[in-house]
Amino acid sequence: MTLCIAAICDDRSKTDPKIVLCADMERTAEGIGASEIEDKLGFVKHGWPTLVAGTISKANELINVYAGYLKDHEGEINEFNLIDHLRIPAHSQKEKLVDEYLRQTYTFDRTYFYGSGGSSLPETIVSTVTENISRIRLDGSLLIAGFISETDFDSGNTSPRPFLGVIDEVTDVSSSQEYVRLEYEFAAIGSSQYTALSALYRREQDSTSSLRRTLYKVYEANRLSEKVPGVGEQYIAMYILYCDGRVEELTTEGYKY
Repeated sequence: MTLCIAAICDDRSKTDPKIVLCADMERTAEGIGASEIEDKLGFVKHGWPTLVAGTISKANELINVYAGYLKDHEGEINEFNLIDHLRIPAHSQKEKLVDEYLRQTYTFDRTYFYGSGGSSLPETIVSTVTENISRIRLDGSLLIAGFISETDFDSGNTSPRPFLGVIDEVTDVSSSQEYVRLEYEFAAIGSSQYTALSALYRREQDSTSSLRRTLYKVYEANRLSEKVPGVGEQYIAMYILYCDGRVEELTTEGYKY
């Protein structure tokens, strides 16, 4: 697995909002081994950096699905329909995975199964296939950071509002949350996300925190989680996303700061 964390900060509106991103560099091949060589940062569009967790190949495939969709629909996205547009690529990818399973196993697709196949196939086959489809997961998780224009209804002015888009059904085994959702304080994905989130709650991290405090709290949350299996212990990467879309990696001097 891995651990990726993101947290929003604006120092009580004294500065422009920023988003701190953090990820380990662990990559595991089941049954073979692991090494800390994986860059977990990608982009689904300019100014929207994305951290990946789960099966990295599946997560990278999901990034490409999002990038293609956002390129075609960028002009349609606003503060009111952002979550709707973030759901569509995940649903499309899930449909693709279902089709792949059906074609590889039974040589028919979703159209046939949910159409004429549902009435012509034996009930035992329909029941088995339906059960197997319900277990299909994306197997990759994304944490999308970005800004979207928000309107102040009192003044009519617009300003960039930071958001965190979480696409994750890998670790939410209880299905207690939407697997595509928006967060506006902090978020985490990966095998030790609950340890990291617990640390951030304990430190009372919120979007009004300063950049300096947020960097420390996110770094601390990562270090407190490194003993969870699947999380890298030696290397991490931290980035800062600015509201103009710039992404800067934290330097050695930044860690000392």
